Amino acid sequence: MIQQKSPIFSYRLRQIGGTVVLAIAYYGMAEISRHLASTPQDVTPVWPPDGIAAGAVLLFGNWIGYGVLLGSFLANFWAFRDPTSFLSLVISTLPVLGIAIGTTLGTLLGAFLLRKTTNFNYPLERVTDVFKFLILTGMVGPIINATVGVACLALSDKVPWTAYGTVWLTWWISNVSGIFIVSPILLSWGQFIQKNRHSSGQWLSLSSISEDSENLPHLRHSRANSRRFRLWLIVEPVILMALVILITKVAFGEGYQLEYMLIPVLIWSAFRLGQPGATLLTFIVAAIAVIATVNSKGGFVAADLNQSLLQLQSFIGVITLTILVLTATIAERTQAETKLRLAFAELARTNETLEVRVQQRTEELNQKNTTLKQTLQTLKRTQLQMIQSEKMSALGQMVAGIAHEINNPVSFIDGNLTYLSEHIQGLLRALQVYQQHYPNPPIALHAELDKLELDFLREDLAKILQSMKIGTERICTIVLSLRNFSRLDEAELKAVEIHQGIDSTLVILQHRLQATADRPQIQVIKEYGQLPLIECDAGSLNQVFMNLLSNAVDALEESNQGRLFQDISANPNVIWIQTRQLDINQVMIMISDNGIGISKEIRSKLFDPFFTTKPVGKGTGLGLFMSYQIVTEKHGGNLSCDSTIGQGTKFLIKIPVKAQRID
Repeated sequence: MIQQKSPIFSYRLRQIGGTVVLAIAYYGMAEISRHLASTPQDVTPVWPPDGIAAGAVLLFGNWIGYGVLLGSFLANFWAFRDPTSFLSLVISTLPVLGIAIGTTLGTLLGAFLLRKTTNFNYPLERVTDVFKFLILTGMVGPIINATVGVACLALSDKVPWTAYGTVWLTWWISNVSGIFIVSPILLSWGQFIQKNRHSSGQWLSLSSISEDSENLPHLRHSRANSRRFRLWLIVEPVILMALVILITKVAFGEGYQLEYMLIPVLIWSAFRLGQPGATLLTFIVAAIAVIATVNSKGGFVAADLNQSLLQLQSFIGVITLTILVLTATIAERTQAETKLRLAFAELARTNETLEVRVQQRTEELNQKNTTLKQTLQTLKRTQLQMIQSEKMSALGQMVAGIAHEINNPVSFIDGNLTYLSEHIQGLLRALQVYQQHYPNPPIALHAELDKLELDFLREDLAKILQSMKIGTERICTIVLSLRNFSRLDEAELKAVEIHQGIDSTLVILQHRLQATADRPQIQVIKEYGQLPLIECDAGSLNQVFMNLLSNAVDALEESNQGRLFQDISANPNVIWIQTRQLDINQVMIMISDNGIGISKEIRSKLFDPFFTTKPVGKGTGLGLFMSYQIVTEKHGGNLSCDSTIGQGTKFLIKIPVKAQRID
């Protein structure tokens, strides 16, 4: 069985391969530069390896900087090594390592600054980005290279400190020139390959000819013309190449000062071949100029070596700047023309679809009209909510007042029942003692005692007192439930026991839960979990419990229609109330019944205002709507409904332990 290589392993292998290839390219270009483009004084006016390094880091990323380090070390090791002894070889290696580190740091710094200022965009597509490339990558980065490199040579006594400035300037200018002429080739061809990775036979597709060819109908319709056009795409670069070689040979080889004639040819290549072709020709021109100048040929040769190098490097800088700015300007113009064409096309489509736009505008107006109607409906709904809230507030105040007024006399009765019971028991005991001492009372007294039925009176008085005690306790429980339900004497948000509110609501609804002539008592099964105190508006939350429990009773009574008492007893009406804590900041209250259930169509409108399935006069359609508003907006919770026809309905309330009001 063949096992596939790990993607990470393949990636690392590619990185190692890329590092080695870059090191070889750097070293090879350095050797070529020393042999072909060095002056008799061993001065290299242009250092192309730094251009390769800068282009590679910008194309592939900082990881390939290891290749720069290795290549720079190899290139300088053979130039500055001292093989006299092993110790001298090791010592001579130290400045070489310093030069390699300086070259790597300068290259990475230039790439970092360029990426930061161009937002990682292709740096040769806009004029401003071209200047950033030339300044940051081409000039700022080599400062580190030259500073560290010359310092290492001076520290190793290979260069006197008195010549530090002159050597530094020569080093810096050669690095700048190398980056100016080599890096644009790598960047432009890298961009070209990336854009045309899936194309074949279109090596000039970035040029203006390939772009304009899309606008020439005869090239698309005529196969012969198409073949001639493709032939011209090959012939034109050859002609430009031949012109460049001819002019450079005449200018630098024959001694005629015709260097200026290269400018029109390079400009022609910028318009016709695009950035990849123009940068390649610029590199060829610069290479020929450098080789000719270091061999004392051409118009840049002067008696002073520094003057010759200055003229050469100025020429290289001018043609590079001209071509890069021109190609970037062409690219910007092409982009602007493309956007303009797209804008005109969009305008044409807009004019063609004007009728559609008018219709869309009409639909927008209709939609706004609908929105306005919905806003008006919302306003009416809000007004009714306020009225309902005022009603509930007034009802709560009335309930609280009634509860208070009932509570006072009931408290008197309840408190005195104990004493009354004790007094009656005392009288009965005294009567019993009297009968023991006077077993034969007078006939009239005996007749009166028989009329009172004293034995029955003893038993019935105890039952009456017990019944009165139960009745007063029941009244006290109802009063307490009314007060708990209204909660008018408390703050709007307060930590309360949720189960107490549910139980108070059940007490108030007890008359609806009791057995009737048509059905047995509705069973209420409470499965309470361990809940913390919940910070909520207890009064409004009790309204939610009241609405849901009342609806459950209504649903059960509706399900009982047409059923016999015995059938209902066999399958009794049940309301389940379950509570539990879902997580540290959320609790759940579920109220369910085994009624007739709710259809899917009705469930979708269940929480809409004024929607009700009850007969006129029995429902306003605001109960569930108000409940939903209380749970979601006032407490930041959620109220949902799940129902199955013929099996029952379940309402699920989820509220946070600490209220999260949604304004």
